[in-house]
Amino acid sequence: MRAMRRSVIFLFASCLAIAQTNPAATAARKWREQHERAIVDEFIALLSIPNIARDRENIQRNAELISKMLEARGITPRLVSVPDSNPVVFGEIRTPGATRTLVFYAHYDGQPLDPKEWATPPFQPVLRDKSLEKDGRVIPLPTSKFDPESRIYARGAGDDKTNVMTILAALQVVRDAGLKTKSNLKFVFEGEEEAGSINLGKILAAHKDLFAGDMWFMCDGPVNQDGKQLITFGARGITTVDVTLYGPRRELHSGHYGNWAPNPAMMLAQLLASMKDDSGRVLIDHFCDGIEPLSEEE
Repeated sequence: MRAMRRSVIFLFASCLAIAQTNPAATAARKWREQHERAIVDEFIALLSIPNIARDRENIQRNAELISKMLEARGITPRLVSVPDSNPVVFGEIRTPGATRTLVFYAHYDGQPLDPKEWATPPFQPVLRDKSLEKDGRVIPLPTSKFDPESRIYARGAGDDKTNVMTILAALQVVRDAGLKTKSNLKFVFEGEEEAGSINLGKILAAHKDLFAGDMWFMCDGPVNQDGKQLITFGARGITTVDVTLYGPRRELHSGHYGNWAPNPAMMLAQLLASMKDDSGRVLIDHFCDGIEPLSEEE
């Protein structure tokens, strides 16, 4: 709940190019306080739809609901895909005379799960008075004000439907207040991030103009543990590699064969240990080839 509150104010300020101390930011906070229950009700509706990337039927339901949520905020949505991909939900606000375009990204799919590992069904959102680690108990939704220490439990309540809802709530502030944006804004909600974004590159390449922008805000990061708003520069990617190791075809007695029979477990440990030094610096030859230094603007 705290994360969403901070993020709504931050995104509101980003869209309008205003400081946190600006009266408009105070107005945004006041709006959020007056509409907490409505925000959470809409959030729970989104969380109630299963969102595992391979579940195409429910992924489509997620995309259609997010489209309706954008439409309710005066934005014409568009579902963008390539063959065999889950849809990316796209929307934009064009601002006359704007000199820059800001793109806000989040994803609506979630990690695969085992329902048996959940204290409550993963797609039946519940509110707890505090975290499970602190023995939080399920409580009814309040009619208005939420305790900032309360927690909504459901798949995607943190990663990453909370940021979809955050962006939509910020848009609602702008719309209800009749405020004008200073930048062009685009919104990109992906449905395959937890599957490795296997089709996002193809979708972007096929629709370069549609997704073009001066800066992307990747709204899929951690909550800063000191409670402050956080902007992190840069986003990590993932590179995968298959490693095949060869050894004996059956188990061998270590007292008889140790040290001279090949041991795949030891070879793998040595391989992994050779990739970084004690300070975390990557030792793989040419690993950083092609990395451009930060520009003056960056």
